[in-house]
Amino acid sequence: MNILVFVKQIPEISKIQFDPATNRIKRDQVPLIINPFDKRAVEEGIRQKEKHGGQVTVVTMGPPSASEILNSSLRMGADRAILISDPVFAGADTWVTAKVLSSVVTKLKPDIVLLGKYSLDGETSQIPPEVAVLSRYPFKTSVSKLDIIDAKTAIVEQELETGFATYRMTIPFLVSVSEKINRARFVSPSIPDMSSRIERWSAPDTGASVKGSDSPTVVESTERVESFRSVKILSSMNEVAELVKKSISGEAADPPFVSGEIPPPHLERHAVVVSYGDTRSAFEVAGKLSDLGLKHSFSVVALGNDDKDSIQGMRCNRYIKLNNASIKGFSEYLVEYIKEKKPSYVVFPSSVEGREISSYVAASLSLGLTADCINLDIQGGKLIQFKPAFGGGMVARITSKSSPGMASVRPGIFPLSKGSHEISYDEVDLSSSFQEEPLSREYVSSEFRPLKDAKTIIGIGKGLVSKENVVRVIELADILNASIGGSRPVVDLNWIPRQQQIGLTGYSISPRLYIALGVSGHDNHVVGIRYAGTVIAVNKDPAAQIFKFADYGYIGDALQFVEDLTGMLRR
Repeated sequence: MNILVFVKQIPEISKIQFDPATNRIKRDQVPLIINPFDKRAVEEGIRQKEKHGGQVTVVTMGPPSASEILNSSLRMGADRAILISDPVFAGADTWVTAKVLSSVVTKLKPDIVLLGKYSLDGETSQIPPEVAVLSRYPFKTSVSKLDIIDAKTAIVEQELETGFATYRMTIPFLVSVSEKINRARFVSPSIPDMSSRIERWSAPDTGASVKGSDSPTVVESTERVESFRSVKILSSMNEVAELVKKSISGEAADPPFVSGEIPPPHLERHAVVVSYGDTRSAFEVAGKLSDLGLKHSFSVVALGNDDKDSIQGMRCNRYIKLNNASIKGFSEYLVEYIKEKKPSYVVFPSSVEGREISSYVAASLSLGLTADCINLDIQGGKLIQFKPAFGGGMVARITSKSSPGMASVRPGIFPLSKGSHEISYDEVDLSSSFQEEPLSREYVSSEFRPLKDAKTIIGIGKGLVSKENVVRVIELADILNASIGGSRPVVDLNWIPRQQQIGLTGYSISPRLYIALGVSGHDNHVVGIRYAGTVIAVNKDPAAQIFKFADYGYIGDALQFVEDLTGMLRR
């Protein structure tokens, strides 16, 4: 079994410092590490080799300093390491990087290709599926379990926002791995340095014919995101209860939908919103695109798999439902649609499925793509995409040199809006097109509502003391119609499902109200709450770091707080 693992060297996010004059990272002062998801990919490759035999090759593309993560991979147990380093690749975006890495796949012809699901500095999740499409390998992203059955077959478990799905895949294939797949081994200091075994490739060695300047996306500027919160300590539970009530109802609450118009039909230009398994996000994006279309004279078409009743009021001129659409079938249809209809802009949801579809389209048509945007604008006919990076500490303004401009958008960023118009609704029957055989699906318990759509989220930390106390938080969440999230230590302790993890290796959230219960405020968690509305922190330690990232604070025991607030809200 020949296994190829792609890895990336990144700055350690929690140690990043910015130059205020340039809004750029002070790279000479930041430690460099292997991307944590990629380290798990290396570990998984080695574990599969230990079970089934074969060879593990680890490859990175970067400057000479990236050789250190290859040395670490060899010391973990990899058999071969290759550093791709050439000035011609300077400035490579995700598409150019995927082209280079896919050339390596074509050259080495591995049975299995492994990557981390995304890199913590960019958080795009684009490169794994783009490499797969360009290499013509079937793929699945965010895989939490990999079982090789025989030389031709494997079973993979994919981690979704709502649970897990299990698939049968035929070798060769590519998967990106989630944090849940394993815990990387400890490497003893006694294992010697292996830098001398690293092979060094330049551009001609890869077989790729692209260069960094071919990148279809351009970062026009960056802006540092400063913490804007100043905590006010609340002295009584009565104050807390009144604040919570105000935050979730009355004048502080947004209506479920705001009213809006749609652009006139039959305009020369149009935008496409993709709705695949995430109708709410499609409503949000369609509303934003309609607002832009009214200003810049383009209409809005939605492509999705929703029934007619569920999309009534969506602010689009036309809805095309694709029947029998697997992710691959949907992607193939969208590729042909773009070729024929030539939309000006295409926007996707930042879900697991949305990222796979968008990456498939970008790779197939050599298009620029910006993932996980928090805002969109149109200037001079170009789609301006605003994307967080480096754990949300910076927002980049990005444009595409290619057309259509394409982006995926973080759920919950744009308001829900509806129109009163009649939507032109058409259906297209696709022949079922599966890359792999779906076997089963497991959903997260209904006690834990998805984070992505939540207007109120209660986050729990180790200050809640024990798993048994989570049931008390569930009672409070039911009263508030809230979702429950938590820090990574709580997830690792199995108090809550991994789908509820908030932070650097979990989800970024944007609720109207976030209540942090017994959360310490470690950097890895607070980067996930930058875009929350009101933040209330509860901790018995007055010096807890979390208070620096909160609007309101309450000093006290987290469990007692839950019991008191639950009782007050029930009265």
